[in-house]
Amino acid sequence: SSDLIIKIYREERKMMQNSQEQKRMPLIENRTLCLTILLMALVYNVIFGCVRNPLGEENTISWIGYDHPFAFLVWGGLTAAAFFLNISYLYHRYHYAGKIGTISLYTAPMMAMTVIFINDWGWEHVLHWIGAIGFIALNGAALLLFFLHHFKTHISYKITSFAVAGMLLAMLVILLTVGKSGLLELVPMWIAMILLFLVNFTEIYPVTEQAAVPAARAKDRKKAEKLAWGLGIFGAHQFYLSCWPQGLGHLWMTYVGCLFCLDRFIGMGNINGIEGESAWIYLAVGFSILIGSAAWAVCDALELHRGVRKEARAYAYASQSR
Repeated sequence: SSDLIIKIYREERKMMQNSQEQKRMPLIENRTLCLTILLMALVYNVIFGCVRNPLGEENTISWIGYDHPFAFLVWGGLTAAAFFLNISYLYHRYHYAGKIGTISLYTAPMMAMTVIFINDWGWEHVLHWIGAIGFIALNGAALLLFFLHHFKTHISYKITSFAVAGMLLAMLVILLTVGKSGLLELVPMWIAMILLFLVNFTEIYPVTEQAAVPAARAKDRKKAEKLAWGLGIFGAHQFYLSCWPQGLGHLWMTYVGCLFCLDRFIGMGNINGIEGESAWIYLAVGFSILIGSAAWAVCDALELHRGVRKEARAYAYASQSR
């Protein structure tokens, strides 16, 4: 009967939405992965940042990156992953969903990619510093907003809120008055990583009661399909469907592919004089990543197209049965 067809259709749609919810969470909920990446990033930051005397103005992480580009790539990728995964886990564990904090969280990794790939003099140096300051400020804001949200729930949140705000302010004052140094870059990141460990993996900060989560509105798969075909390499359809980790991963993938293709002209490739076969290797890496991003978008578009056709057939059958 038509009622049965409609019921089956609604059940399938509900299952699809539940499956999308499940796809959004695995990495964020993986406590062991978050702890592993965080400890790896902390140890690497301490060793890599202290290869040279961090008190020197020319001994910043970026300066070390000029002479050790591969190690600099590892630093950027590992540090960005540690902050993103652990702040995401923090938000999920404590049921925090503030819009500004979430936007800061998802924007920070883009700043990290700008820092590690655009690392040269001239206009590139300006972009590099914008990326560096943006990466620290956005991660700091994502953390501070979380603590401010829980400010009244426990004394530990109050103390930490003042400490984080004071650290960010002190860092800005020192940068404007004394100037940059390796230690000025490293100390805030070390403190933030230790703080994330205390919040996520100890009981110092009590977990508050979960607030009621409003039901997610069903999204138009036809519109999502159009976004996948047109802007899929930027993750537009995934953002539309509220699959934020997948959308961000897709956007990162495309961004990093573009940076690899252009790196010999704007970043570490230029400062290190990469040319000839090495330049072609950089281009091959970037182009391969972009092809992978495009293939991902096409696969998603085809899957959404099949879903749209299935919905259309179900509706048509239901209409004929009435």
